[in-house]
Amino acid sequence: MKIVSYNINGIRASLRLGILDWIKEFNADVYCFQEVKCNESLTQELLFPSHQINLFETVPENLLEGYYPIYNCGSRAGYAGTMFLSKIKPDKIFYGMGEFWQDDEGRTTTIVLGDYAIVNTYVPNGSSRLEFKMLYLEALHKYLKELQRSYKVICVGDFNIAHNEIDLTNPKECRNKSVFLPIERQMISKLLNLNIIDCFRFINPNLVKYSWRSYRSRQEKGYQGWQYRIDYILASESVKNQLKNCDILELNYSDHLPVVAELEI
Repeated sequence: MKIVSYNINGIRASLRLGILDWIKEFNADVYCFQEVKCNESLTQELLFPSHQINLFETVPENLLEGYYPIYNCGSRAGYAGTMFLSKIKPDKIFYGMGEFWQDDEGRTTTIVLGDYAIVNTYVPNGSSRLEFKMLYLEALHKYLKELQRSYKVICVGDFNIAHNEIDLTNPKECRNKSVFLPIERQMISKLLNLNIIDCFRFINPNLVKYSWRSYRSRQEKGYQGWQYRIDYILASESVKNQLKNCDILELNYSDHLPVVAELEI
């Protein structure tokens, strides 16, 4: 099973850049998108357009044929939101985090595929709402702990936290900046202490690679600028022997880069 986690920074912008062709060509089993920034009805129309045809028109190709869409776009227009595209029809779908967290921003969605619960999360940015971010992370910790009672858990998404110095370009300058605050980094450690592994770091213990970069660093060759590894695929330790690979792909559909894990399931 190939799982992709990707903060697309707006479904409309990424579609204009051609992400639909990449989705079809890459052929993952499950795509987990964050920051959809679009309501459900418009997202549905953009990805699966209805089209009235006449005798002189050809039926447009549906590039996403075979995928089940699961939307959790929230109620704030143009803000946050998560969604799945899954080749496998989910057995169950959970919106939010049950008793631990309910919000109107569409930040957490879970699909159950057999013995596996895949959690798609978009952790709040702490620059303006640090307390909100920490409360969300505490709820996520409780939620994953509860899910692990029944399922093998795979939790993916944009966590807006670089865990260790290897995960960002300017650790000293970021010590007092939300993305690398000690209390934020401790929360990643707390999640990992739930018998959970960071799939990328498990496969690549010493590899320096980032999943978010400033627009300047994207445009100017050789310019490092601000770059972070803040997008993760976390998994229950019981899954680690099935993990074959985990990588960060170099693409230009967003300011983030997708994280991909391949599991033998």
